[in-house]
Amino acid sequence: MFNETVANLTCPVEGNADLYGLGIRIGIYIQMLTVQLSGVLSDMYPSVEDHIGQGTIVFVMSAAIVLVRLLNATVSGQHDANNNNLLDRPLQPVEVFPVLTLLLLQMQVCRVSPAKSKTVMLIWMAELVGLTVLFGWFWWHGMDLLPRSCPDDKAFFFAKVSIWNWFRTFNKVGSVLAAVGTGITIVMYGGVVIVSVCRSVFLFFFARRQQQQGNGPSSSSSPSEKTDDDNSNGQRDAWNPQTASLDVFVNVSAIVYVEVSLRWNDIQGVHSLNSPGQFMPFVIALGQLLSVFFTASKAVMQKAADEDDNAFDREDGA
Repeated sequence: MFNETVANLTCPVEGNADLYGLGIRIGIYIQMLTVQLSGVLSDMYPSVEDHIGQGTIVFVMSAAIVLVRLLNATVSGQHDANNNNLLDRPLQPVEVFPVLTLLLLQMQVCRVSPAKSKTVMLIWMAELVGLTVLFGWFWWHGMDLLPRSCPDDKAFFFAKVSIWNWFRTFNKVGSVLAAVGTGITIVMYGGVVIVSVCRSVFLFFFARRQQQQGNGPSSSSSPSEKTDDDNSNGQRDAWNPQTASLDVFVNVSAIVYVEVSLRWNDIQGVHSLNSPGQFMPFVIALGQLLSVFFTASKAVMQKAADEDDNAFDREDGA
């Protein structure tokens, strides 16, 4: 299988534009910028909800599914009815690690609160676990199962380094740390979700019991429910300038890491918008950015109108 696969490969690598083409990468970069702008906007105008970060979950899920299917087809050597390989250009290790970096980075920019959407939080946790497992599998075992067409593959780590030597060991250690961090995150957020669900069930039966006793619903019957509603409506994930600065630094570093690695490995066919599969994520990300600008303009005009009304009321009072 590998002899047949390697025979269809060339050096430099002909990349998969529908997986990590220029339009897809630009769409991801725009989403990173949009999430940061949405956080700034929600901090300046509390009436505006920061929900853009959650929208990236769907994109991460779709891209991860495509990546897993391509990896499975490459490793298993799937063939059609005529015994032809289903993949004209099977994935190589040099193509996988930039995509994994982008997907993991997308998970980092997703700001999801268990108090706002438990379903979205569960999806986010499932994706985080899946990508962490995939990251560990790739650096520990998957690289050895994928075909190679070039004598060496390079990555950017403040210099041009090979992905097969100490850099692979470095990522193996990183995968272990990522697994530990993911486990802690799942325990923390999973505990919050479980407690919230149990509390909701308790409040439901408590309110039902109050109704059966003839008291009817009252504001004093379940004060904790009101407190929870106030917290979920009045509180939001705090946008921290220091955290945002760190996020921007990590985002810029990852962009440089991916783009320089693609250039150094001379991967062909992924530096233009010729492939139609790239336009959907690009247009969606652009639409999200325009939506943030529209929301910002609306909030600014609303604030200006409120200030004018207050000034007019003060003049009438005088």
